Amino acid sequence: MDPSHRVHGHGSYKRSSKADGSEQEDASRWLCTAGCGTISVIPDTRLPYRPVGVDLLEEWFDAEFMGRAPPHVTENERGCLKRAHTRFLQRIPSLTEVLGQMITVASPSATQLWGQLRKLGELGDILRFLAEKFKTSLLGDYRCLHPRAATG
Repeated sequence: MDPSHRVHGHGSYKRSSKADGSEQEDASRWLCTAGCGTISVIPDTRLPYRPVGVDLLEEWFDAEFMGRAPPHVTENERGCLKRAHTRFLQRIPSLTEVLGQMITVASPSATQLWGQLRKLGELGDILRFLAEKFKTSLLGDYRCLHPRAATG
């Protein structure tokens, strides 16, 4: 989305903030007045398309890849975190390619890649860095991070 385009509030929608669906939060929607579509804004503490928070996923990955104590989680959270873990493993080649020489190992293991990413800071910092610099995210190449093709 062109940052020079104006946007106007376009309501919000509810999204699950807990893996069991017991809590919901609002995600703000914004409409581009130049016809580029809508933008949804989720809190910094949330992950796109995942009903677990950034802090919980960071704790889980730190436990999985850095030998730290795992967080206490519900069965629903455990399922979400395991799916995120699987997705991260699938993303290793594309993340390694995008990050290039920032990753010191040519074909890193999940542990090596997570260790390299953690040098950037906490998971929120990592997500922001990937989105701003490379238009990608840790667990997916989401359409919302890519510019819309010009029409007409």
